[in-house]
Amino acid sequence: MAEPDWNEGILVPRSERGFRTQERLLEAASEIFVRDGFLDAKITDITALAKMSSGSFYTYFDSKEAIFTAVIKKVNEGLYVAASVPTGSSRDPLERFELVTRAYVRAYQENAGLLAILEQVATISPRFREMRRNIRQIFRNRSEKGIRRLQGEGRVDPTLSPRCVAEAITSMVSNFCYVWLVLGEDYEEEEVIQTLTTLWASGIGLKPAVES
Repeated sequence: MAEPDWNEGILVPRSERGFRTQERLLEAASEIFVRDGFLDAKITDITALAKMSSGSFYTYFDSKEAIFTAVIKKVNEGLYVAASVPTGSSRDPLERFELVTRAYVRAYQENAGLLAILEQVATISPRFREMRRNIRQIFRNRSEKGIRRLQGEGRVDPTLSPRCVAEAITSMVSNFCYVWLVLGEDYEEEEVIQTLTTLWASGIGLKPAVES
């Protein structure tokens, strides 16, 4: 299955001013998509909010689909960076998972509106369905790598499939955030983070480190 092309229909500006203008369009598009949804969003509304002429839009994007792709690309990059373990962090896997989950939850909160739109559009558009799948794969692959490392250290059941476990963990965290932050179930942030962390540890059967 073909990977989504993050850059399809996105034109590269030729100057610093062009990059700033493109960024204004992305900021305006983010607001319009959250306000109106993907199907009802209009390019004219995006350019009006960005205080640009409608014709200038096509200097940077060839369609509404292209600018939505660019918006989601930025959101995904932000989520990935937020959910990365900072250099110098504790090597304890439980502490690392809690740290990553906390950062991911807060980044999801900031982008819940756009992520909700992606979920909706992915059900009707093959292009965005593949993009949604690709985003999941990025997080799943990183989780899978960590599980394999823990199995190698003897801290996780070696009979578990790292890929299946990583998929389950990715689903647990992302779907919980969707139900909580998009559908509106009422939970406290700290309660969510501690619960997800505990379920992760028990789900993979995390064992204490063996002291040498």
